[in-house]
Amino acid sequence: MSAEELLEALRHLPDQVRDAAVAAADVDDLPEREGIAQVAVFGVGGSRVAADVIEALGEVRGTVPIIATGARCPSWVGESTLAIALSPSGDDQATLAAAEAAREAGARLVAVTAGGALGDICREWGVSIVPVDAEAGPAAGLGVSIVPVLVLLERLGLAAGMSRAISGTAEQLAQRHAALDEDLGAVEALAATLPGKIAIVTGAGAMGKHAARRWVQEIDRVGGVAAVRRRLPTGPIDVVTGVRLADASANGAVLIVLRHDFEPPGLDGGVALLDGEFDEIHTFVAGGDGPLAQLLDLVLLADAVAAALVRQTGD
Repeated sequence: MSAEELLEALRHLPDQVRDAAVAAADVDDLPEREGIAQVAVFGVGGSRVAADVIEALGEVRGTVPIIATGARCPSWVGESTLAIALSPSGDDQATLAAAEAAREAGARLVAVTAGGALGDICREWGVSIVPVDAEAGPAAGLGVSIVPVLVLLERLGLAAGMSRAISGTAEQLAQRHAALDEDLGAVEALAATLPGKIAIVTGAGAMGKHAARRWVQEIDRVGGVAAVRRRLPTGPIDVVTGVRLADASANGAVLIVLRHDFEPPGLDGGVALLDGEFDEIHTFVAGGDGPLAQLLDLVLLADAVAAALVRQTGD
């Protein structure tokens, strides 16, 4: 994907998030809420990342346990379980197998997909399908996977405040895009220093972990720069591991620090230790109100950095 295509995807991200929410709100024939004691979210690859984020949001907004299980259908899945099969393409065989196992176990099943084999079998079963855009670009992929599930959970009374959070998220993404249109300075400065070095991306808490994972993916796969994720330091030992990695790289490392409002307390001392150990540190602070807004704000920044890298290399 060219830099122009990446930036165009960023431009449409707020509307894609809103459209995903509207589509999920229009789905009929959802399972009955009564008797649901837990939620299992199946998904692999990018959908597994989305499921992990949904689990993290469920910890603060859920009314029942919401658990990301990857492509596994755990033994506790049964009649009191809502199983959500998340696969934009609908062709992830492992997710399809988990959905089949959940149905056999008596779980109530919903598919979040654009179609494929998962869509076909769910229509055959009479299972509700929440539509998503399988062609959403890299900037939108995570958001349009997460948002329909959050709407579904709120509609069933299994999570609270999701519609408000989604609306606020779309507003924040629009604001961030407008800010990047005016000033790409921090993004371009990072992109200019990354080639030939290793990027060490660090963030704390569930949102920091998931954001850092996305940054590594975009810098590596899209931007063509080697990248790894490390947890945000809590003390000197955590710093040492990052320094050792930087020393092992022929051209050194660039440290990227992702900050947000939902970090565990007591990290400032560990973060301060980084200043004396790394020559290049680039810090990005999430904007927005709430964990979803701040996570996708950091995701958007990752995609902007990837676009800047592509633009610089001319690929």
